[in-house]
Amino acid sequence: MKRNFIASLSGQASNQLAQHVTTRPEFSGSLPVSLWVNDEQSEVTQDWRQRLLSGTSSSWARWNLDGEPFHQISIRPRSDLVTFSFPNGFDSPEEALAIIEPLPFEIGAFGSELTYSWLKADLDTWGFSRSHVSHGWACIFRGAGHDRLVSRRWLDFGPWRVLRRPNDTTVIQFHDLAITDPLEAYEQAKLGHERMGNSPIGGYIAWHLDGLLEGASTRLYNPSTRTLERVVPPGDVIPQSEMLCNAALRLHHRLTRPATTPVDHVAYVFTDLDDARAHLHELWLREMEVWFFDGGKKHRLDLDYHPVPDPPDWALRLDAR
Repeated sequence: MKRNFIASLSGQASNQLAQHVTTRPEFSGSLPVSLWVNDEQSEVTQDWRQRLLSGTSSSWARWNLDGEPFHQISIRPRSDLVTFSFPNGFDSPEEALAIIEPLPFEIGAFGSELTYSWLKADLDTWGFSRSHVSHGWACIFRGAGHDRLVSRRWLDFGPWRVLRRPNDTTVIQFHDLAITDPLEAYEQAKLGHERMGNSPIGGYIAWHLDGLLEGASTRLYNPSTRTLERVVPPGDVIPQSEMLCNAALRLHHRLTRPATTPVDHVAYVFTDLDDARAHLHELWLREMEVWFFDGGKKHRLDLDYHPVPDPPDWALRLDAR
């Protein structure tokens, strides 16, 4: 069964990405029916491609009418983002990947026509924000795109299917494409969407870091190891939102290389061993250090922690084919 193809891709080579997309056969056989350049409607002429690519703000071209499956290209230069869709585009993950793997991107989201049913049912949806399409059946990371995760460890420990592809590319599949019932697909995908989305319990670090940096710890700093330390009194529960904020601070320092108090590592020092063990998995997933202080000496726990991925049954079934 051919499915409508919907994807948004972003990366530093967005101009080159947009050029590649506009030359795909789905957009080359006929003129678009409407064209907008820099948020203003423009006449459709033979040079539509050049004018679309010249836009400095939101610009898009459409090949169909309202109410039909989207057949369009949307370019947002300020977000380094290109979104494109067309009907009857693929019937397997491999066919969808064959469409985008030749393109220069770092992060991508695959949308789904089921999303419209989820929205009508007032169900929560998640995604990468920054004008990416909401998570549908999968998302994808390549090269530096993985840096937007709290850690690459996050990839193997979610309620999803992991596909390792060439060129340092990782695909996260959220539900079995064979599912056609919107609610069944949502039940299979919803936690994965949240954990891989712009969410307080997620492992994706949103593009605009300012809000996350406000929630980062400002406690102890060890200049010799460039480590931010957070001492945890007995009984304290560390919210995952705080872990995300500290991961965002670590990423911010990797990107900006501050001259003073650079943070390369984040460490949580617990004063209760049971508390440390209770937080160990979520902190390990984010590649943060976990220590226990017994009153006289610190003991590091995360180095001896070796969890085993536990993919959902549907993912194991697909991998076994």
